[in-house]
Amino acid sequence: MRFLKFHSILILLGAPIWLLGQEALVLDGVSGFPLEGVALYDNTKTKAVLTNVDGKAPLNIFEVNDSITIQFFGFESLKIKIESQELENGVTISLKPKDQTLDEVILSVARNATTRKQIAEKVTVIDAKTIALQRPATGAELVGLSPGVRIQKSQGGGGSPVIRGFEANRILMVVDGVRMNNAIYRSGHLQNAITINPNIIERVEVVYGSSSVGYGSDALGGVIHYYTKTPLINSEKKTLFSFSSDFSSASNASINSFSSEISFKKWASLSSVSYSGFGDIRMGKNRTHGFDDWGFTPLYSNNSRDTYNAQPLVNENPLIQKNTGYNQLDLFQKFLLQLNNQSQFILNLQYSNSSDIPRYDKLIEEKNNTLRYAEWFYGPQKRILVAPQLKLFPQKKFMNSGRLTFAYQVVEESRNIRNFESLIRKIQKEKVNVMSLNGDFEFSYTDKHSFSYGFEATYNEVKSFAYGKELVVEQNQIIDIVPSLPFPSRYPSKGSSYDSFAGFVNWIWDFKPKLTLNFGARLTNTNLEAKWREYYNVNALLDIVNLDATALTNTLALTYRPSEKIQWNTIISNGFRNPNIDDVGKIRESKGLLVVPNAFLFPEYAYNLEFGVIRYFDQSKNYVSFRAFTTLISSHIGRNNYSIFADTSTPDNSTIIYNGEEVVTIANNNLGNRYLYGGSIDGYFSINKSLSLRGNLSIIEAAKSRKYGPLPSISPTFGRIFIQYQKENWLSHLSYQFSDKKNIEDYSNGGEDGLEETPLISENPLLYAGSPAWSELSWLAQFHYKERTVFRVALDNILDVHYRPFASGISAPGRNLKLGVNYTF
Repeated sequence: MRFLKFHSILILLGAPIWLLGQEALVLDGVSGFPLEGVALYDNTKTKAVLTNVDGKAPLNIFEVNDSITIQFFGFESLKIKIESQELENGVTISLKPKDQTLDEVILSVARNATTRKQIAEKVTVIDAKTIALQRPATGAELVGLSPGVRIQKSQGGGGSPVIRGFEANRILMVVDGVRMNNAIYRSGHLQNAITINPNIIERVEVVYGSSSVGYGSDALGGVIHYYTKTPLINSEKKTLFSFSSDFSSASNASINSFSSEISFKKWASLSSVSYSGFGDIRMGKNRTHGFDDWGFTPLYSNNSRDTYNAQPLVNENPLIQKNTGYNQLDLFQKFLLQLNNQSQFILNLQYSNSSDIPRYDKLIEEKNNTLRYAEWFYGPQKRILVAPQLKLFPQKKFMNSGRLTFAYQVVEESRNIRNFESLIRKIQKEKVNVMSLNGDFEFSYTDKHSFSYGFEATYNEVKSFAYGKELVVEQNQIIDIVPSLPFPSRYPSKGSSYDSFAGFVNWIWDFKPKLTLNFGARLTNTNLEAKWREYYNVNALLDIVNLDATALTNTLALTYRPSEKIQWNTIISNGFRNPNIDDVGKIRESKGLLVVPNAFLFPEYAYNLEFGVIRYFDQSKNYVSFRAFTTLISSHIGRNNYSIFADTSTPDNSTIIYNGEEVVTIANNNLGNRYLYGGSIDGYFSINKSLSLRGNLSIIEAAKSRKYGPLPSISPTFGRIFIQYQKENWLSHLSYQFSDKKNIEDYSNGGEDGLEETPLISENPLLYAGSPAWSELSWLAQFHYKERTVFRVALDNILDVHYRPFASGISAPGRNLKLGVNYTF
C-alpha cells in the first residue's frame, strides 16, 4: 500500500467534480460513478465513516495531517494524508478496480456501467497497466493482447481481428461509444484497426459473441470497444507531460509519442502526438515446420510511387520481407469542460494518416514464373474523428445519467496497382463520410431493477472513383503521369449511401441475491442505396439498388452465484448484419477470380447459445473460467459462383473479360444456414506475492456445408501462457503462445482463408499443405526508476522460429529485440 497525497491519486476518468466542502467524494475510477459503502478510517481505526448512496462521506471527524485509509471490496486500497486545503474544500478520490472480480465494472455490454456479476457475456479487459507493459505497436496488436482474439495480417501495415470465427464486418469496432464500422467495411480481411493509436488508449473491452442489442448490425462475433484517455479536472498538478520511445529490431521500427495534459478548476485538456516508422520485417530462421523455402521472397519489386524498375530484383537476404515497411502519424486532442454540477462537455478529436502501405501478399504473387505486380500499394489511409459529447448527471427517476454523442468521421483509402511490363497505374479511390448520433441513458427503478436505454442514428456517404494513369519514365524515375482510360470503380460509380436508426433497452433484474436476469431488445432499420453509371460497368443491367431491412434482436441472460466465488452464466441471443455497400457493390479481382456486385442480398442472422462458469479462489484474485458456445448463422453471406448474363465478352457465362484478361466471376450470396461451435478456458493464479501464472485456450469448429464447403475464418486451436514475476520496481514475464495446424480440407472455397499462402507441396497437380502448427516463446522485463521513468526490454520469438499465423499473407517477425522508455514530468 503506497502512501500518497491527494493530488497523486486523482486518476479520474472524466467524472464530474463538485466543490464538496468538508466531504469526500469517492468514485469508481473506470465508470466515474459514486461508490456507496466505502470505508474511510485513520491509523488507529478510532475515527471511521462510510460513504452514502451518493458516494459522499463527511470529513469533519478527521484532523489536518491525519492519514486516512480508503477501502472498498473489489478495489485497490489507498492511503492519503489530509491537508488543510483538502479538509476545507473537500476531496475527490478515485479508486482503481482490482484484477477481475465479480464486482469489476464493465462498461461495454449494456453501454453503461454494470458489474461483472450482473452480466453473463464473456468480456475481457485490457487495462492501462497491460498496455503500458506490452507496448503494442498498433491498435490491432493491442486487441491481440486479449485472450481468444486472433490477428490476421496481409502486409506490414495491417491487422484484422478474428473473434470466434467472425472477422472484419462481422465484428464491431467502437471508439469512445462511436462505431468505426462504415459502409465499406469488407467481409474479407480488414486493416482499419491500425488507425487506432495505442498510446492514447486507457482501456479496451472485448465482448465475445453476439452483441447486437447494444450495438446493432455487425456485432455478430463480438465488439471491440476502445476507450481513450481523459484529462483530469481540478488536479493540483496543473501540467503533466509524458514521452515514450520504443524500438524493435525485427523491423527496425521506431515509435515515439509525446503527450501533454493541462488541468484547471473547470476544464482540462489532453494532447498527444505519435509517429511510427516501420521497416521491412525479418522473418524467423528456424523452420521447425519442415518446409525449407516457404515464405522466402527471392525476388521483389523495387517500384514505388516515384521510382521505376522494369524488372524484379533479387533479394539478397530472403529472410527480409521486402515491401513491408511504412510509417504513420497519429494526433489526438480531448477537451473536458465542467458545465455545472450535473453536466460535462467533452470534445474528442482524432487524426490518423499513414504513408503508402505496400500490399506484401500481392507483391509476391507470381504469374508465368515471375512477379505479377510491379506496384500494389494502399495510398495513405486516413481517418478523422470529431466527436462532441454531452454527459448528464441529473439523477432523476428515469435518468440517473446519460450521454449524447455526435460524431463526424472521414475515412479515405486508395488502391494503386500496376503490372510488370505495363506503364498503366490503375487507381481506385474511396472516401466515406460518416455522421452518427448516439444517446445512452441509465437509471435504477429500485435496488433490484436497473435499466439502460438509448438510440443510434448513422448516415454513410460513399464516393468511389477509378482511373488509369500512364507513367512517364526517365531512367529509373517517374517524372510525370498522364491520364489513361478509366475502368470500373471498386464501389458503385454514381455514389452510394447507407443509413440506420435504432432504439434499444436493457433491463437487469436482481430478483434474488444470488440470481440476476438480463433482458435486452433492439429494433433497427437500415436503408442502402447504390447507383452505377452506364459506362465502364461490368454488368450492364446494374442501375440502382435499394435495400431496406428491419430487424428485432434480443438477449436473454441469467447469472447464478451460489457463493461469492462461483458464477454460472447462460445466454440466449440473436444478432444480425445487414449487407453494406461492400457486400452489394464491390468489384475486385484476385488471382483470376472477379468479385462482382449482387443486388439480391438479404441480412444474415446469428442465433447464439452460451454457457459458462467462473470459479474464484483466495479472496477473488485467482480464478478459472470455462465457456462453451454454439452459433447458427442464417442466410449466411459468402462468396459463390455468379453469372453475368448481360456480358457477351466470352462464350462462357461464368467468365468475362476484365482489364484484358478472362476471369471467373463470383459474388456474395446468401448461402443458407451455417453452424459453428467452440469453447475457451481462461485462468489466473497468484502462486505467491511475486509470482503469478495466467493462460488461455480457444477452440473453434464449424460444420461443413456439402454444397458450399467449410466456413471461412475458423481458427485452429490456439492459446497463450504467461508466467510473471514482480518485486518492488522490477517486473518480468515469460510468455508462450501456440497454434495448432489447419488442414487443407478445412479451408473455405471462396479464398478468404488464403490456402495459397500455405506451403506448396506440388505444382502439378497443384497441392498445398495447409497452415502448419507453430509455437513461440518471448520474454519481457520492466524497471521503474524512481517515480518518473520506466525502462523496458523484451525479446520476442526467442528461438527465431519461422511461422505464419492462419490466413495471414506475411510471416511473423523472427527474433526481435525490443527496447523502450517512458518519462513523465
